Amino acid sequence: MIFTKEMLICLYKDLAIRIGKQPTKRQWLDDTKTPSDMPIRMNFGNWTNFVKSCGFEPLKSEISIQARLNSIKAHKGKRSMAWKGGRIKDRSGYVLIWKPEHANAKIGGYIHEHRLVMSEHLGRPLESYEYVHHRNGIKSDNRLENLELVTQKVHLGGVVCPYCSKRFSIR
Repeated sequence: MIFTKEMLICLYKDLAIRIGKQPTKRQWLDDTKTPSDMPIRMNFGNWTNFVKSCGFEPLKSEISIQARLNSIKAHKGKRSMAWKGGRIKDRSGYVLIWKPEHANAKIGGYIHEHRLVMSEHLGRPLESYEYVHHRNGIKSDNRLENLELVTQKVHLGGVVCPYCSKRFSIR
């Protein structure tokens, strides 16, 4: 049987009335009173053009909440496409290491690398009043010989600028 555009539009609208909502392509193909999608492709080019010709707005595909949550979970941490081994720099220039199991790790699982190096050297987590001072003033230079454990009151000191060799005090 040859289907005209008008016949196909009538069949679509009839199906919409029977099921009580705008039919999807799957519902069209599963219905016994409607033809395959071949006459639609021959007369309209594709399903979207057919639905528009019937006076309906094409339906958007819906992603379930669970699928969306799984997608977010699948691209976090080590599974992220932007993963660089868990080593990042913060706005202040300090290096952060992703180590969520460490006692000094902040929310998000990151710990400052200089605190991690000192903590591992001492064999214990650092206390909140303990600070790690960079002797040469370079925040990303986290070699043990460049680090010094100090308290807040003592965390003032002279530093030599690595660029201009000028001496200044820091807090």
